[in-house]
Parts: sequence; C-alpha cells; structure tokens
Amino acid sequence: MDSNIFKKKSVWIFDLDNTIYEPETKIFSQIDEKMKTFISEKIFISKEEALILQKKYYKKYGTTLFGLMKHHDINPDEFLDFVHNIDLENLKKNPTLHKMIKILPGEKIIYTNGERKYAKKVLDALGIKDLFKDIWDIKSSNFIPKPEINPLKNYLFERSFKAENCVYFEDLKKNLLPGHQLGLTTIHISNEASNESDFYIDFRFKTIISALDMINKNI
Repeated sequence: MDSNIFKKKSVWIFDLDNTIYEPETKIFSQIDEKMKTFISEKIFISKEEALILQKKYYKKYGTTLFGLMKHHDINPDEFLDFVHNIDLENLKKNPTLHKMIKILPGEKIIYTNGERKYAKKVLDALGIKDLFKDIWDIKSSNFIPKPEINPLKNYLFERSFKAENCVYFEDLKKNLLPGHQLGLTTIHISNEASNESDFYIDFRFKTIISALDMINKNI
C-alpha cells in the first residue's frame, strides 16, 4: 500500500498493551500472572488449572474476563482492579514516542481490551497521556472484547469518524481484521514475518517507533 495515504489521515487509534510500549518491558506478563492468581482464588482451583482456563477463555472469547463473567458470574470491576494492580517501573518516560505521536495530525485514541484507569497509568508512565483525546476501554465496549467488530464500529459511529480517515495500530493481528473490514488502514506492530493470508494488514513494523517514523515522513 502507498505510504502517501497517511497525508489524508486524521484519526489515530492505538492498542495499548504490547503496542504503545514494547513487550520486552514484561508489563503484560504481570497481568497474565495476576489473572491466573485471581481465577485460582475465586473459583478454588489450582494455578495450573487456572492457567488452562484462562487461556481457554481468552482463545474462545477474546478476553479471559468475558469467559469468567459468562461462566462464573465474576464481578468485572473486581477482576480488572486486581489484574491491573501491577508494577509499572519498567515503563519509562519516552520523549521520542511523545514527539512522534504529537506530530500526527488530528485525534489520537486508545482502544483497549483493558480498563481506562490502567490505560491512564500506562500512558502517564510513558509520559504521553496528554496526547490522547479519548480512551475506549472494555467497559465502554460493554465488555465485548476485540476482535469483535461491533465495539469498534459503534465507536466510529459515536464519534462520527470516517473509516477512511483512520489508522489502527495493533500487536495482535487478529484484532486488525475488524478494522480492515470497516475500512481503516491497519498497522501490525510485531516481529512476525509477513504471511500471504494476512490480507487485512496494510503495514507491519517491529516497533511503534519505526511505524511512526515512517508515517511522520509521509504526512
């Protein structure tokens, strides 16, 4: 796809975990561990069994939380507060990231399967919270997670955003399919090699910095 398309873009939608920061920080691995502990303690199973259930629900529903709400009547606020109570010391202020996101014309949005309070803490730790106009979190989506298409579709409608003006950054490629179906320009942030079946991915970069560097040179 022609990189000149970015000249026409005015809405920049970013996933949070492992997209806006690099997986090497091990932030999401802490959340993963907290999920296992929560499940084990709440439904009285071993941590080994909890891990199996956690991954089963994630694979089937898009988030572990959705499966826990559906099958175990788990209070979502209790779950989100527990799993997001983590150490963010590995996240450092990132002036380069701030500068690159600030250059982007128009609105910057966070779209996450996580929760707003946690997203704000992550953005604050990175020193970029001031750049984002809105955070569309799992509560805003009525707990319907990515890669379901309706939350994203509803958000675009609610904000009167035209899909052709939007760019969507994600580390999980399956979450980009709805964006492609709606007409957004999709950017996969991953070390994964390109695959012919990934027809719904317009661009792929190893890091958010490298993606933004290319975009900034073409706007």
